[in-house]
Amino acid sequence: MKKLFFFSMCSILLLGSIVSCHKVSHAQVLYGIVYDASMNNIVVITDLGDTVNVSTMDTDPQKVPGVLLLDSVRVTCKNENVDGNEYLKAEELLITAHSPYYYIQGSWTEPNPINSEEVQGFTLSQDGTATSINMATLVMKSWNLEDKTLLLQYQSIGNDQTITGTDTLDIVKLDADSLILSQNGYTVWSLGRQE
Repeated sequence: MKKLFFFSMCSILLLGSIVSCHKVSHAQVLYGIVYDASMNNIVVITDLGDTVNVSTMDTDPQKVPGVLLLDSVRVTCKNENVDGNEYLKAEELLITAHSPYYYIQGSWTEPNPINSEEVQGFTLSQDGTATSINMATLVMKSWNLEDKTLLLQYQSIGNDQTITGTDTLDIVKLDADSLILSQNGYTVWSLGRQE
C-alpha cells in the first residue's frame, strides 16, 4: 500500500511539473484608441494610458477587421510565443466608436456660387488622396487630419501659373451628412455628403 501511495504521489508531482512548464496563455481585453496601424499590427493607447502593440497577422478578417487611426476599439488578445519571443495577438476586435477619419471620408459638395445648377467640393479617399468636384482651377491633391483640423493639399491653376499649398481648416461640424470647415474664425466650406 505504501508503494502504491508513493507511486501515486510521484505521478502527481511529475504531472504537476509537466503542466507548470507549459505556460497557458489567457485572453485579455484591451480598451483604447488606435494610435497606429499597419497590415499586420496595430498600436493601441489603452484607457489606462499604456501603449500596446498587437499583432493582427494571420487573423480572421471577420473577427479582426481593419481599423482607422483614432478608432475606439475593444481588442481581445492573447500572448503568443514564437521562437522565444512573446507578443500579443488579436483574436477579436470590435470598433466601439469610429474615428473622424471614418466620417470624413467620401464626397462633400455645396452649391456652386457661380452656377446654381451645379455643385462643387471634393472627395477625400481612404488612402489620403483628394480630388476636386467641379473645380477646374482648384485641384485637391491629398488630405490629413490632426485632431479637429483638416489639412487639404491643393494646386491652384490659373493666370499661367500653378501654386501649390495647404489649407489648414478647423472642423466646426462633422457628422454623417454635413461638414462645416472654418479658417481664422470664418466659415469657408459648408458641405453636404454627396451620395
